[in-house]
Amino acid sequence: MALFIDSLEVRGFRAFTDLKIDSLGKVNLITGRNNCGKSTLLEAVRMLATGGALRTIFDILDYREELGSANESERTYQPEDLSPFCNLFTGFPNLASGGEGFTIAASGARPEAISKIEANIHWFVRKTDAGTSGLRFEPAADDLFDEIDAFPALDLDVSGRKRVVPLDRLRRRTPMRADADISPAPCVYLDPFSSRSTSQMGALWDAIALTDVEQEIVKALRLVSEDIQAVQMVGGDERWAHGRTAIAKSARYTSPVPLKTFGDGVNRLFGIILSLCNARNGVLLVDEVENGLHYSVQSDIWRTLFRLARDLNVQVFATSHSWDCVRAFQEAAQESPEAGVLVRLANHNDKIVPTLFSEHELAIVTRDEIEVR
Repeated sequence: MALFIDSLEVRGFRAFTDLKIDSLGKVNLITGRNNCGKSTLLEAVRMLATGGALRTIFDILDYREELGSANESERTYQPEDLSPFCNLFTGFPNLASGGEGFTIAASGARPEAISKIEANIHWFVRKTDAGTSGLRFEPAADDLFDEIDAFPALDLDVSGRKRVVPLDRLRRRTPMRADADISPAPCVYLDPFSSRSTSQMGALWDAIALTDVEQEIVKALRLVSEDIQAVQMVGGDERWAHGRTAIAKSARYTSPVPLKTFGDGVNRLFGIILSLCNARNGVLLVDEVENGLHYSVQSDIWRTLFRLARDLNVQVFATSHSWDCVRAFQEAAQESPEAGVLVRLANHNDKIVPTLFSEHELAIVTRDEIEVR
């Protein structure tokens, strides 16, 4: 099947002044030193795949603790109030004057409605529409002192679909509904620490329970712990003080036990495979994929990821610092008919530059132990 994203271009977003990656694969491993943009690349794909959804933008800022603790009430904006949003733009610019922007674009089999995102910071004023009595946003005058009610906003253009989002809305910690007028492809993101709480996996489990992929979870977990026979998610009412909990039936125990009993590796793998099954016909993003996973099982895990990516038509993007993870990825990629690509990001003179390694090149890299982390 055609790739969801076969090339990606990012300009002005966080550390990426002008990043272009061609010839992506079905399964992509992103490596590089700290602070070279690995997580940022996942964020860019996530924003594009979800059509610039406000929920995604909020979650990205909130996860990095960039939103601070803003008061939810309306207030007058000063330049210092915009500091949380400077992080979205290359060079952390002063946003008080407006006009800063970034672009994320891709080619491939993704829906046309999410092929390109352009985001800028501009100042607007609220105007009442005389015909409908509703509010609309208009660009503020160049001299903001003439527009005492002007406010800064994200001026979004998603493949021609325009939207103005006041920044104060992004700072509110109230639940955001999903965008109703766009149907992006499935996109599931897994952070490095998601395995610490199996309760976070409840909604993902509900989506695949009793389906054709439920047994894939057990098959994968047995790569780490062969005694696991079945998995189930329980809880969700007042009897379960800790919310949803994953439990497992095991040949080692006479009754089901919490999945946490099996340690971080099993729980990390539970999150990865469950997320992949939920990303059918879409994109899976995994930050620091090797977390909690012993090197001895990583080759088999990558083989499972390649197989499920093919069977469920999922494009995978994962990051890693680990040489063991790179070697295991290469072994699985060499055996799979699906394309595996390693993308190494490096900082050259304050510009992030990608280097791509095909399966053949990656085999040479691992054979000669060339540094690509």
